[in-house]
Amino acid sequence: MTKRHYHSGLTERERAEKVGEAHAYQVLNEHFGSDVFIGSSIEIKLHELSHVIYRDVDDEKYQGATVTYTTGEVFVVLNTHLPLRTRYFTATHELWHVLKIKDMINNEIDEERAADRFAAALMMPEPLVRSLWDNLVKDIEPEKAVIMIADMSSAPYEAVARRVFELDLPNASERMKNYKEQEWIAFRQRFNLPESPLDRPLPFVSFAKYAESIENEIAKGELDHIQGATKLANSSIEKAKELQAKAMDKMRAASSDDEEEEDKG
Repeated sequence: MTKRHYHSGLTERERAEKVGEAHAYQVLNEHFGSDVFIGSSIEIKLHELSHVIYRDVDDEKYQGATVTYTTGEVFVVLNTHLPLRTRYFTATHELWHVLKIKDMINNEIDEERAADRFAAALMMPEPLVRSLWDNLVKDIEPEKAVIMIADMSSAPYEAVARRVFELDLPNASERMKNYKEQEWIAFRQRFNLPESPLDRPLPFVSFAKYAESIENEIAKGELDHIQGATKLANSSIEKAKELQAKAMDKMRAASSDDEEEEDKG
């Protein structure tokens, strides 16, 4: 990617959204092909570009994060406690950070807002959404059209409603943009639509690569056991406890050696 300049006359929000939208189409063309719903394949792409850590955290505010480690390796953490729609949107948001798109921009922007718009545009390309929406709203209510596009794109309902509103599509009201995910699920029932597995979480934990990296650094003497335990505290509580126990064993062994030396003296 080449560095881009964005018009300084835009508001901070407009500039961030313009940046996110523009880079989404570039990434879509380079990594996925144009005008497609990437859906769950976003996680396949993340695995190609980074080490993905899956955590099961009962906290709706904790969705994910991207961390670049001292070795240069990139780790992405995703919370599997959240519905699949949310997880895929989070994964797409984190792709922005994995690709280090911020480094390609000369202007200061609200990076998190840009990454959110990037995720929306990548999961729901404008030409595809426009075409679908125009066909769907001819025959069905706009709320039902939102649900159908959400299922096709594997995106959160709220993200779809916001997307069609921001694209200024026919019958896309601001009221729809304010509905929450549970309200959209209630709409499914109202329209007699079947439940979607995308509305449920698929909890599991996977952090093997990260733990392996930490253990390798400990073996090389680049980290001690306490430092390793600290780094694993958020991704592997059991492994962190194991490293803490090893640190305590080493401390006790060192203390015992010191006492023996004193006795000999």
